[in-house]
Amino acid sequence: MNRAAFTALAAVAATVPVRAGAQALTTIRFGTTPVESYALAIYTQEAGFFKKHGLDAQITPFAGGGAVLTAIVGGSLDYACVNWGAIGNAHAKGIPISVIAAGGIYSTDSPTTILAVAKNNTTFHTGKDLGGKTIGVSTIKDLQQASIMKWVDSTGGDSASLKFVEMPIPEIPAALTTGRLDAGIVLEPILTASKSDIRVLAKCYDAITKHLMICAEIGMTEYLNKNAAQTKRVVDALGECAVWANTHHQEAGEILTRVAKIPLATISAMARTEYSNKIDLATVQPVIDASAQYKFLADFKAQDLLWSPPKA
Repeated sequence: MNRAAFTALAAVAATVPVRAGAQALTTIRFGTTPVESYALAIYTQEAGFFKKHGLDAQITPFAGGGAVLTAIVGGSLDYACVNWGAIGNAHAKGIPISVIAAGGIYSTDSPTTILAVAKNNTTFHTGKDLGGKTIGVSTIKDLQQASIMKWVDSTGGDSASLKFVEMPIPEIPAALTTGRLDAGIVLEPILTASKSDIRVLAKCYDAITKHLMICAEIGMTEYLNKNAAQTKRVVDALGECAVWANTHHQEAGEILTRVAKIPLATISAMARTEYSNKIDLATVQPVIDASAQYKFLADFKAQDLLWSPPKA
């Protein structure tokens, strides 16, 4: 971390003193994925907001939402950040989880996830052009696939003709340039790192809504209720950091570079994730509805999964 970034982070820490009367920090176990859309808990710990609220988060990185969900259901995590596909699947299976705070927000004004094709591909322009083509996504039957299908259907194509292949996001640009994929989902920071090899075909999330919540902070409902006062502190810390992260991209980028090993030059050039200090159901319900439209999930109301502290 360079001197300027360290000084900036020290200034933040100086403005967020530990809770009055606290003798020791309460340890919490938090699981997330080390990319910016899922990084709010990482920022909250590293920038001192958990400490302000008497908490110390032991953050475990995971490769994907399924593994995080398995860990929190199994009791090895107290809180986690997972995508809405994983949340919806858990809800459909009767797993008692609740959402406590918003995760990363996609915005059409600064798209962090797009549908891409190879740079030299001059054939594909609309969903109609993708009939029968092979599309790469990180997870089958998830938000990415639902958004692509909806975009294809809304631009003259037939989503039922598409062939979806599950592939790690870092491998998708090379698969596009070699012709193994016709199109594929690419997200930051891979989007910025591979911009010389790919072109944006569509902001496919826009087919669902122009501002959507990619992921959310969750816990097992029983644990949240038993630790309601602690959970309220977690929610407050995350909310305060969400406001900070939206206006301190340089300092947040330094944290992401150190924790996720993403080059700072890439972070400085890429579209940045937005965060919210409250849960706006208008950014969530369209995601659930689109997944239900394509039979990935049973339709349900996002409101039903929001945690409320138990009444005394």
